[in-house]
Parts: sequence; structure tokens; C-alpha cells
Amino acid sequence: MRTKTTEEVRPACRRPYTKSKSRGAVVSIPFDFDMAAFSWSTLKVILDSKTRLRKNARPIPMQFEVEIIPEQQLTPAQREYLKPIDAQLLALNYRPLFTFHTKNYGSNLLRRYANPADPASCALTVVEVKVDVNGVKGVKNSCSIEFATRLPEGKRLSTRNMALKSLFDQPPYRTVQECPNTTNLAALKRKHDARAAQMGVPSPAPQDVPAVLAEFQSEHERYSKFQVECGNYRVAPDGNSYLLSDRVFERGIRNHFLPFGRRISVARMLFTSLIGAVLPLFGILKLAPWLERGPYQGLAGILPITSLAIAACYLLAGIIMGLACDVQKSVWIMIVTYLPTHLVAGWTFGLYPYSTIAFLASYYAAQAMRRRSLVLQT
Repeated sequence: MRTKTTEEVRPACRRPYTKSKSRGAVVSIPFDFDMAAFSWSTLKVILDSKTRLRKNARPIPMQFEVEIIPEQQLTPAQREYLKPIDAQLLALNYRPLFTFHTKNYGSNLLRRYANPADPASCALTVVEVKVDVNGVKGVKNSCSIEFATRLPEGKRLSTRNMALKSLFDQPPYRTVQECPNTTNLAALKRKHDARAAQMGVPSPAPQDVPAVLAEFQSEHERYSKFQVECGNYRVAPDGNSYLLSDRVFERGIRNHFLPFGRRISVARMLFTSLIGAVLPLFGILKLAPWLERGPYQGLAGILPITSLAIAACYLLAGIIMGLACDVQKSVWIMIVTYLPTHLVAGWTFGLYPYSTIAFLASYYAAQAMRRRSLVLQT
């Protein structure tokens, strides 16, 4: 009984390119259209992003124009969005003090909570962004909670669960605990209290609207002056606002290429790694060979059903990652779909840009989910 060779077990997809060595041996050249697409998009980001960011960056006002939003003026969608957050904070004896936004800087929703028996204050920030880059429209909604304690000599301790890494330097008077995957606000508060207990006697938090707004403006002024000293801000020609420096844009571009520029949980990282590797390999090593040797063998000679089957597996992997984990980084998609398949299956499954298909599926699936969660913009 003849044993099948490795080439017979692998799917009978053509090799991308071959060349002959001096002895006549034929070897595969590691190239496909995924590499071309990824290289092109990488160069485009590196060469074009800074100019686009300079053009689209909004000036930061030196003084915010604050508008208070009464509770009855919140939309039904906004009230539903805030309800679970308010419930968690109410269990910690924090009640909403007021909600506001800055008329001269975006449409972010800011909400302050107070607990008269606790020196730590609580702030909620809801951020929504819409972008249009060369006709490709994108949206983003995120929120973060921050507990803040005031300490002697003007120092502050902040504990927050913001998902994105900051592009700015932290002032020496401000200690920040980053807890990006902590959605349980009681756990976030425990981490804050444990650190605050080691840092000295706290000062009382402001408990009324005028005092909170006065602190909001003064902290913005202090923080902005530090960013000017660091070279992250520069004073705009009008003298009433700040402009972001190229140093900040360069950090943003760098974070774009970091797989973990947006902090994700270990569980999501493992899940996307598993989906991104297993589904494409199933298509390459199982589904495509079965279609080629099974009942569709005759059709395989007419239509590229093996390539379509592999593409469908990549497409499904991208949709799952986009819907379940909001994955929109091309670098991460390449890591979890491109590297495992080529390490295991080699270069035997063709030139087609399968990982690019996975990225596009993930991006548009995630964008569809994000649009459903918008509460500030129509």
C-alpha cells in the first residue's frame, strides 16, 4: 500500500511563483497579494498620515465654553446609555451631579458624580468621533470612568479605565493608574482607594456645580501649560487656543502600527488569535482538499472553488473578530491570520489576498456595530 506524499496531502493549489537554483531545484518565492496590500497601506499611512492629521486636528481652546445639559434634555438613547453606569455608581453612593459638554471643543458628553462621604470624585467621559478618509467613513464610540483624589502640594491620583493609550506626557503632579479592561466600577474604585491610602491625606472633592467647573477649567489650564513645556502643544496664531505638535501625530502613527495600541483584554486577544488562525487553516487544509477530491471534483476544474472556500473561511473569521471583539487593526489581522497559515501550510494556497479579505470583513463588521452604539451624533 503506497503512502501519500506531503504534496498529495496538501491542497492542490498552485504555488505563487517559483525559481530555479543553479542545481535545478525548484523553490517557492514567499510572495502574495497580501504582502503587496499590506506594504501599500503601510506606506500610505507613513507618508500621508501626518499631513492629514495636521489638516484635521481641532484646535484646543485655552478656556472651555461649558454648556450644562439638564437631565430632561438628554435623549432617550443617551439615558439608556447612562443607566447601567449610573446604577453601578449608585451602588458606590455616587450620584449624578450634572452633565455638560464644551461648545467650543467637540461633542463629548461629560458627566460628574459626587459622594459627600468620599474625598474621591468621579467623572464619566463619552467620546464619539466620525471620520472620513478618502471616502472611507468610520465612527467610534467609547466611554471611560475616572476616580480622582486630590493630595497635598497640588498632586492628584487618577484611576481610569480608558481603552486607548494616551499620546501625551503625564505631568509630575499627576499619578495615573490605567485599568483599561476593568468594567466593574466597584473593582476600579477599590484599586483607586488602595493606591490613595499610600499617598497621603486627601483633600475634599468639590461637591457643587460651580466648584466642579472651576476645577475643570483650572486643571485644563495647568495640564495645557505642561504640554506646551513638553512640546506636545503649541500656542495657535490666534493666541486663544493650542495646536497639536508633530510629536503627538508621530506617536499616533506609531500606535497605529502597534498591535496593542488599543488596550484589549487577554481573553479577546486569545479569542481573536484562535479564530484568525483556526478558520483559515480549516479552509486551507480541510475544506479546499475535500472540495477538490470530493463530489465537486469536476466543478473544481471549471471554477476556483478551492480558492473561494478558503476566502470564505477568511471572510467568516474577519466577521467574527469584528462583531465580537471590534478588531480594526490591519497589523493585528496580519499577525493572527497571515503568520499562522503560512507557518503551517507554507505557500501552497495561492496568491490571493486572503488576509486582506479578513481585515475588510472585520473592519466593516466592527463599524456596523459601532454605528448601532452611537448616542451623541445622528
